[in-house]
Amino acid sequence: MIRNNRKTLLLTSLLTISPILAGLILWNQLPEKFAIHFSNNNGADGWGSKFFGVFGLPLILLALQLFVSLATLADPKRKNINTRIGKMVFWIIPVLSICVNIFLYSYNLGYDLDIGLWVSLMIGFLFIVIGNYLHKVKQNFTIGIRLPWTLTSEENWNRTHRMASWIFILGGIIMIINGFVQSYWLLFSILMVLFVIPCIYSFILYKKGI
Repeated sequence: MIRNNRKTLLLTSLLTISPILAGLILWNQLPEKFAIHFSNNNGADGWGSKFFGVFGLPLILLALQLFVSLATLADPKRKNINTRIGKMVFWIIPVLSICVNIFLYSYNLGYDLDIGLWVSLMIGFLFIVIGNYLHKVKQNFTIGIRLPWTLTSEENWNRTHRMASWIFILGGIIMIINGFVQSYWLLFSILMVLFVIPCIYSFILYKKGI
């Protein structure tokens, strides 16, 4: 399975670390104190070295990309993974790596950039995309809401993911709206709903014998 996806794995891995090349080109223009974390007023409140900003973040994302991709390819139930969803798994992290580093480089070069807005738009769009495909995910061990009762009951799995699909789409829309409001309370509430409500719903189905 890995052999059949070597080209895709290589391409996505190279794209994940491609911001390093941009960082080397911009090296002399980037500050030694590199902003990597931001508060809700778009002010930087966390810094690292320029070396970490250019090399560290892309390499961390590369490690995550390889872990997620290889785990998906090694899944005993990988045949249940929809082809489009499988492709999405390969491409999410490379796209995030490029977008996140564009934001970071722009900010550290002194451009007036609303980080909170762009990050919320990016994450909101990602949630909508995931929600659009979540109901198509069949039982597997790497993608989806993997709970003991969803993995042992196909009906529980299917119902949980159909409900979660709408939750993710709605959460993505609210996340996009929150980009213009930038409320930490609303952000926390969205994340709680996205990951807690489907689990509770799935457990209720389990208690009902589904």
